[in-house]
Amino acid sequence: MKNFHIRKMSVGLMLLGLLSASGYYLFLTDRAESDQTRALISTDLPLNFPDNNITYTLTPLEKKASVSRYDHLIKAACRKHSLDPALVKAVIHAESLFDPQAVSPKGAMGLMQIDSITARQLGIKDPFDPQKNIDGGVRYLKELLDAYEGDQKLALAAYNAGPGQVQKHNGIPPFKDTKKYIAQVFRFQSHYQSQKGKTS
Repeated sequence: MKNFHIRKMSVGLMLLGLLSASGYYLFLTDRAESDQTRALISTDLPLNFPDNNITYTLTPLEKKASVSRYDHLIKAACRKHSLDPALVKAVIHAESLFDPQAVSPKGAMGLMQIDSITARQLGIKDPFDPQKNIDGGVRYLKELLDAYEGDQKLALAAYNAGPGQVQKHNGIPPFKDTKKYIAQVFRFQSHYQSQKGKTS
């Protein structure tokens, strides 16, 4: 377990250490919209995250970005590959903000941000086609979940940073972006699970 320590931060930033039983802490800035939202953008995941007893809400901007136009494709792919539609929608939200033409700086493409190598392995000829992208991305995510025996944190870490990094670090890689990504996906998933039967 890491020792606790206080880091000096520049004027204008607020330092707030929230200590949990598992010994993790959060650094929060005065730019966050609320105490709840600030807690949710932590780069350090507590061992018990996510808490299934808490419904994590979206910020107004996140709600605005959320769409339901791909829900039928998500549900079809999830029925085919036995995955939670809320998880897949959360991944799409975090990966591309529902933009089927999105391209990352590293060349990942489409709604589920599939790179060219993975696209070839999955037999996806057009990664910008929403149906093909979602079906292939769901299939890949299911393969990762099976490989990590249902551990969503490890599967999401592998989806974000690559399975090689998970293997190299024997767990979630110590990358700030990957930790933030996992926390974001869980928050989105909780929101979409609470929205079952609704339009978004």
